[in-house]
Amino acid sequence: MGIFESITKRFTPAESDPRYRAGIGKFQGWVSVIVNAALFILKFVLGLITRSISLMADAIHTLSDVVSSAVVIWGFKAVEKPADAEHPYGHGRAEYIATLVISILLAVVGIEFIQTSIDRILHPRLIAVNWWMIIAVAITIIFKEITARYAEFLSHKIASGTLQADAWHHRTDAISSLLVVVAMIAGNYGFHQLDGYAGVGVALIILWTAYEIARDAIDDLIGKPPADEELEAIRQAAIAVKGVLGTHDISVHSYGSDKFTSIHIEVDADQHTLKTHDIAEGVEEAITSRLQVNPTVHIDPVYTDHPLVNEIKDFLQADLEDNPVITSFHDVRIVDTDDHKVILFGMNLQAGASAKEKKERFEALKNKLEERYPGFRQIMKISPIHKYA
Repeated sequence: MGIFESITKRFTPAESDPRYRAGIGKFQGWVSVIVNAALFILKFVLGLITRSISLMADAIHTLSDVVSSAVVIWGFKAVEKPADAEHPYGHGRAEYIATLVISILLAVVGIEFIQTSIDRILHPRLIAVNWWMIIAVAITIIFKEITARYAEFLSHKIASGTLQADAWHHRTDAISSLLVVVAMIAGNYGFHQLDGYAGVGVALIILWTAYEIARDAIDDLIGKPPADEELEAIRQAAIAVKGVLGTHDISVHSYGSDKFTSIHIEVDADQHTLKTHDIAEGVEEAITSRLQVNPTVHIDPVYTDHPLVNEIKDFLQADLEDNPVITSFHDVRIVDTDDHKVILFGMNLQAGASAKEKKERFEALKNKLEERYPGFRQIMKISPIHKYA
């Protein structure tokens, strides 16, 4: 990968430059446009000469790469735009839209060539192919694989699903060209129908790639859960701040490379308000500096000196072993006055559990608490699915 690193450093901004991520994306887009435009012309001319439907399909596939690479450039140009009144979270999700457009273009190409290829199977035509043409197409496979690996290399540098999609776009083009080479060789030996079958194979590869890319883009647009490592990094940054007793209800929202998080922190309720505010600011600073994430911190004051607090915590923790639906407890508090006795806490539930199962486990836990702590009312708050312990 040394040559990839060298090329990247020469033609893109430095990593410390705010334009680095968008610069990487746009550079890859232009590399793809140039490579694909040259290969399209070569394949299209050879397709006209040989009258090979699989080669013509492959040429149009390559042309679609030109269009999709132009969409990549547009997407990263849009990402560079600063936040404005209409888009207060910036334009980072334009990258996901670009990815979705790529998948739609691929799907259209795939459907069209399935139709054309089936017609070629039913009505095969003589294909006139010289060996130099086969070699020329084979060489394009090497160029496409190199371009795919470079796009993959850049996608890892900036964690971009768009560039990963572009890399697979190149790789499917290389695979389809390989099928074309096989069909061209077979045509030289009289197996002319294989051209149509190769065309169907190319089209199916295109459609599968379109589906995979679209699924990832739609997940990003709708909102998918953060990685466990990301949640743990946020939790560790918060818990490292002096005065934070615990964390829960962590939410993460992604807008391209920009991320926003909200987090609840537990602090000693006996501390002065100004002190707890300082702790919250310390958590915000820690998360921002260590993870480059924009945080919002919610303070939950808890009483640590009430004798029932730790006892109830231990009771709830033991209940987890027999309760697969409830995954964690947090924010345990006690109100214990002459006329007002309440046990309060929050909980996270397993996402895949049914509503019936959740209700049954919830009621079972409530009954256990009423039996063990008579006279206390229970207030149990269930965290939404997008808030993680």
